[in-house]
Amino acid sequence: MIIRLGRLTPGYFRLLQRQVSGEIQMQPQNSLMDPIAMTMATVGTCVSLYSAMQMAERVHLKQPNA
Repeated sequence: MIIRLGRLTPGYFRLLQRQVSGEIQMQPQNSLMDPIAMTMATVGTCVSLYSAMQMAERVHLKQPNA
């Protein structure tokens, strides 16, 4: 779930506390946003992992055999 951060004021912290305790219900957001955000996070993680593996492979190939 994507949470927008407001200004960090005492009133905002009180609002967050009331939301956590269940006194206030958040307005429902677009239901399409959660799957899109999760997909983008997964793709980003996979691309990062792939890039790290490619860099590690290149370093391993460049090391001279002792």
